[in-house]
Amino acid sequence: MSEYWEKRMASSQARITNKSVRAIRAQQKKYYAAAMERTINDFEATYNKLLASMADGKQPTVADLNKLDRYWKMQAQLRKELENLGDKQISLMSKEFEKQWRAVYESISLPTSSTYSTIDSSTIQQLINQVWVADGKNFSARVWDNTDKLIQSLNDELVHCVITGKKPTELKQLLQERFNVSYSRADTIVRTETAHIQTQAAQQRYKDSGITQVEIWVDEDERSCDVCGALHGERYPIDAPLPIPAHPNCRCCILPVVESFLGVRR
Repeated sequence: MSEYWEKRMASSQARITNKSVRAIRAQQKKYYAAAMERTINDFEATYNKLLASMADGKQPTVADLNKLDRYWKMQAQLRKELENLGDKQISLMSKEFEKQWRAVYESISLPTSSTYSTIDSSTIQQLINQVWVADGKNFSARVWDNTDKLIQSLNDELVHCVITGKKPTELKQLLQERFNVSYSRADTIVRTETAHIQTQAAQQRYKDSGITQVEIWVDEDERSCDVCGALHGERYPIDAPLPIPAHPNCRCCILPVVESFLGVRR
C-alpha cells in the first residue's frame, strides 16, 4: 500500500475515534462538574459543622469528626453521588464505544471485498467489554477503580484539613484538585479505550475482508516515542494479539497488508 493510502486510512480512523472522544468528554465534564459541586458543598457543610461544634479555641481532631452524625450522613451521600457518577460514565462510554466500533468498521472499504458482515449490538458490547490488558480489567472496572480512588482521596483531604487546622476555603481548593486529578484519569481511560476499539473494529473488518496480515501505523509525531516508534511497520497475522494501544493515550492504528489499495472511500 502506498504511503498516501496509508495516511488516508489512518486519518479516517483517527477522525472517527476523535469524534467519539469529544462526545464522551463533553458529557463527562458535565457529570464531573455536577458531582463536584454537590460533593464539595456537602464536605464544606460538614467541616463547618465540625468547627462550629468545638468550644472556643479548641482545635478539632479526627475523633471529633468521627463523632459527628453529619459526617456519616455525608459519607453515605458521597458514596451514592460518586456511584451515580460511575454509572453515568459507564453508560455513556458503552453507547459511544458501540457507535465508534460500527463507524470504524463501516468506514473501511477494501478492494479484497465489496461486502462486510453485519454484527449485532450484543456481540459488539461483548467485544467492547472484553479484558484486553494483563491486569485483567475492562473499561468499566477502570472507571470503578477511579471512583474508589476519588472517594479515598476526598476523605484523605478532609482528614488532612482537620489535623492541620486548615480553613474551609482551603478544603474546597484541595477537593477541587482531587476532582481534577480524577477527571484526568477518566479522560485517559476514554482516550486509551477508544484507541483499543479502533484497533479491534479495524482488525475485525480486515479479517472479514479476507486480509491475512496487518501492520502497525504510527503517526509521524508519535514516531519519536520509544515504544510506538519501534512498532511502526511491524506486521502481524490477522488473528494475532496486537501490541496496541501500547500505552495510555496511544494513537497508533493498524492497516491491512495488501498489494493494491485502489477505490478506498473515506
